[in-house]
Amino acid sequence: MKKILLSIIVASLGLLNTTAQNYGEFQFGLGGGINFSSITSDEDGVEIGSLSSFNIAFSTEYYVHNRLGIKAKIIFDNKGWGGEILDPDAILETIKTDFNLTYITVPLMASLHFGSIQSRAKSFVTRPWYLSLGPYVGFLAKAEESELGIDFKEPLKSIDFGAAFNFGIRFEVAQFTKLYVEYDGQYGFADISAGTATAANLNTPSFKNGLRSSVNLGVLLSFY
Repeated sequence: MKKILLSIIVASLGLLNTTAQNYGEFQFGLGGGINFSSITSDEDGVEIGSLSSFNIAFSTEYYVHNRLGIKAKIIFDNKGWGGEILDPDAILETIKTDFNLTYITVPLMASLHFGSIQSRAKSFVTRPWYLSLGPYVGFLAKAEESELGIDFKEPLKSIDFGAAFNFGIRFEVAQFTKLYVEYDGQYGFADISAGTATAANLNTPSFKNGLRSSVNLGVLLSFY
């Protein structure tokens, strides 16, 4: 009986020690990728082109379990759309241009990790696949038309919000270092136009940041 009790105590201490080592790990990341974005409108007949650009992202994730983490990002995000403007050097002619919206975007997401555990490190946070979902808030830093350099930030709201999500895989390259490849997406819920409806015009259309897709590459560093 004493041997059984001693075995249970030793096993319990070992489990507590493993849990203490595993829980509470942080990972910090730096990456970037190519963006594909567009603007949506609720006005019939309005056609708005898509835009390709780039993003740079800093991330941190706190692991509360070997399958669950809380992830936050700071993204220097380029969104917008492609379109046309009147050519100032020609009558009734247009030129193609891009309308670039630069945001500092901050998503806060819950992350689910899955796949088999394989690692040279003592860390348990080594499941290669992950799926993250949560809200984001974006702060408009710049709005500029590309061909003539026209600043159009004034008629836009300074804050955007919506849903953020990503799906990716990590590859361990050293004991505390991983590379990742991910699909990262955002979808805006807020009307980004600063204009408001008036008695003379109750049908003022709303404009939102539509689906912003990106393919990102980056590096992750673990601390625990």
